Amino acid sequence: MPKVAFSDCYVTIWRGEDCLTFLDGLSSNQIINLNNNHVIQSSILNKNAKIIDFVTILNLGGFLAIVGHENNFQAMLDFVTPKILQSDVAITDITELNDVVIIYDEENTIPIGTCETIDEVTYASISNGLTYCIAGKKINFGGENMGEEFNEWRINNVIPWYEYEINSKSIPYSCGLNKYVHDSKGCYTGQEILTRMRTRNRGIKILKNILNSKLDKEKVTTKGREKSLVLVNQ
Repeated sequence: MPKVAFSDCYVTIWRGEDCLTFLDGLSSNQIINLNNNHVIQSSILNKNAKIIDFVTILNLGGFLAIVGHENNFQAMLDFVTPKILQSDVAITDITELNDVVIIYDEENTIPIGTCETIDEVTYASISNGLTYCIAGKKINFGGENMGEEFNEWRINNVIPWYEYEINSKSIPYSCGLNKYVHDSKGCYTGQEILTRMRTRNRGIKILKNILNSKLDKEKVTTKGREKSLVLVNQ
């Protein structure tokens, strides 16, 4: 099976009764109803609706495991920590104890949107053909370095990625994360800006793959052998 190491990520554990409510107030997607053994992805946003980090959230029953991009870790922590105040939320960084591996281009072994621990490896089924795996370093779960083949798969399946489409200077609607913005959830940081963009239908872009031979003035975010990912106006 194609398997790559997500080596530039962090893994945190969130404990406390208020974790889901707290995260829901900072996230573009609806987190509050995330059931045990389910997984969801969302952007954590600042007041200007700029992405602090795009995270994968696993509800493992009794605690949450959150995977994000290591370049955004300190910014995420600096943003989130002062807001905890009296909330029952405690965050522990367990990055050094775990490896995160991505299985792609394979049929999901568990239902999409769920997670399950098998032989000390936690599998999170993200979307069709995409599974995140969290394993203790002692397991030596392995995985090749991310490279051209993973990017080719991303291009074919229109999957945005860190430092390509996703960056901290963007808002979700400008970098292909539209489906991770819940359009009818409660109040959250950056909501006003995203709602205004949606109601006015302005500034919203769509991530598409286009044959290189058909490229014109589109903004290429990931260049591939035959196709590339581009952001185009909706």
